[in-house]
Formats: sequence, structure tokens, C-alpha cells
Amino acid sequence: MCNQPRGYLRMVQNTLRSKVEIGTKESAFCTMENIDRAIRDLKDVRKHVRGDHKRKIDDAIVVYRIIAFESMKTYAITPGEVQAVLSGRKEARS
Repeated sequence: MCNQPRGYLRMVQNTLRSKVEIGTKESAFCTMENIDRAIRDLKDVRKHVRGDHKRKIDDAIVVYRIIAFESMKTYAITPGEVQAVLSGRKEARS
């Protein structure tokens, strides 16, 4: 699992976290994983809000997707590579 900010989730504090060098392709994959998780969480929250809040959540999701796209472009990562890494990490957690 990638390094997360302090207090990210109480339940993952006891898990082992590997260190990842900044500015590497591996760090880009960690960014993709974090963005994937954030988008899933925002979609869950979106189900429980109304009106303008939904639009703000949609705007945040768009920003996350732009960050993911730029990260993919910077490190020449294909969507297939991202899917393979994300599915591999999800299987490893199970």
C-alpha cells in the first residue's frame, strides 16, 4: 500500500506500508491507486447528498481524473497497465 497522509483511515494504521521513491513510475501507480480509491469513496458519498453538493463532488471527480491522466501521460503509462496494477493490488489485499 502507498504512503498515506496521517490519519487517513484508522483501520489501515496497523498495516505495513512500503516506501516509494518520489518521481518514479511506481509512485505514479500509487497515485492511480489513491485516485481510484478517492473516486470510489466520492461516488459512495454522492449517493447520500443532494443538489449543489452532487455537482461539487462531480467537479472533484473530474479534477482527480485530470490528475490521473496527467500522471499517466508523464510516465507513459497505458490504461491497461493501470488496470493490471490496480487489480493485482486488490487481489494482494484479499
